[in-house]
Amino acid sequence: MMKFIHRALLPILFISLMLQTSCSKGFLEIEPKGSRVAKITLDYEQLMNAVSLQVSYPPSLYMGDEMAAQATYMDAAQIRTQRLFRFEARIYDEDQLPNETWPLTNIYTFNKVINEVMQSEGGTDQQKRAILAEAKVGRALCHLYFLNDFSLPYNAATAATDLGVPLLTKADVTQTTFVRASVQECYDFIIKDLTDALPDLGPLTHRRKFSRLAAEFILGRVYLYMAKFNEASTHVDAAFAELGKAAIPLALYDYNIVLDPNNDNSWFPDFGFGLSNYPLAANNTQVIYNLSMINFQLQQANTYVFSPETAALYDPADKRLELFSGIEMFNPDKTFPGGMRRYSASLFSGLEIGPSLPDLYLMRSELKARAGDLAGAKSDLEALRSKRMPANIATVPANIAASKDALVRYILDERIREFATSGMRWWDMRRLSVDPVYSNTVKYTHKLYDDAGNVVATYTLSPARFALKFGEKMLAANKGLVENE
Repeated sequence: MMKFIHRALLPILFISLMLQTSCSKGFLEIEPKGSRVAKITLDYEQLMNAVSLQVSYPPSLYMGDEMAAQATYMDAAQIRTQRLFRFEARIYDEDQLPNETWPLTNIYTFNKVINEVMQSEGGTDQQKRAILAEAKVGRALCHLYFLNDFSLPYNAATAATDLGVPLLTKADVTQTTFVRASVQECYDFIIKDLTDALPDLGPLTHRRKFSRLAAEFILGRVYLYMAKFNEASTHVDAAFAELGKAAIPLALYDYNIVLDPNNDNSWFPDFGFGLSNYPLAANNTQVIYNLSMINFQLQQANTYVFSPETAALYDPADKRLELFSGIEMFNPDKTFPGGMRRYSASLFSGLEIGPSLPDLYLMRSELKARAGDLAGAKSDLEALRSKRMPANIATVPANIAASKDALVRYILDERIREFATSGMRWWDMRRLSVDPVYSNTVKYTHKLYDDAGNVVATYTLSPARFALKFGEKMLAANKGLVENE
């Protein structure tokens, strides 16, 4: 283990955040016993190898418009998640600090590598540049997620004046002033890190190692968020070109097989609560880079479910429904009304929300449809759908495949079907909310249901709530930080 002053794991701006979530005082101890200073190139390589990006109960999980909630269990849910689901302006009390810290914990590590690896001893210039490139991809990805929590969606007309997040480039715990860059400056910074990294990145060799494939994917996603569809297509196509160079298996799982309890290659019979056969990230052939989201806490499993409207998007024979349960956890005699379901797969290993093959296919399909390549969009979409349901329903209906507008909307619905209850819908909602054509594909409400399936409350999302507030305690502790509306 490298010598890391543990309190230097993140800048002073966010040390206070970790105090709320750390398990013990030991996290902030100055010098771990037996540690050493990062000095040789191998130290920095090991530092990068030790990075594990994981999101615990992110805001996006509770804010997506595919979600609904059960009134019976709502009062027992965490106050934070209740407020997020209700789209409230205040998520944290005056004496609380935000939980959204995982990107910042890792930015310190990436900055340490970026600032020091080229001066390290023992490695070749090529080795050093490769490690530097990986760290730049990691820094860009973490800033992107940080930005998605605390800024408004990218809007070309206002991005130069909309407040983004502080751009963190130093591994320096003495820094005490943090000024928010504009959204435009943040996206420019992210794009530069990724673009600078590309020439020195190699093929995919491990799912926790940033590859050229992962970087091209992330660049495609960044440009998609910016509605720069030509640029997004360039990098998504480049990502596809990297697939064949991977040194580890990459393939879509066929849910007709792995979710069939009667098949020898099935993930059953241990599928469901306490799942043991669901593939770990290191072996998951759909994962390009392992970024996991810890799913709902057990005590909230029956609170937050996908909505009746989401249920209606699935064909009854769609195998993705097998990833969910319509039966309450710990209460097998009670079903959710209106077709609502809770996520029941990989309950302990989490959901993969980073660069993945399903997302890559759906991004290229959407970009092709937007560009008028309807045949190409249909082909990519059916490549995914054929692995998710029986062949007789995998084909895109002819009337939809013939219409650009209908096909784009169908692909956006497919994204819900593929990523329901993962938090990824919220990121789509952000970009679509400022889309001049498809903003009406976003549902700006959440509904609370009673046991009979009646709506007992409706909550409406205001545009300002696409950006979380930092809160009074955060503002008081950090000079220059400006609050969102």
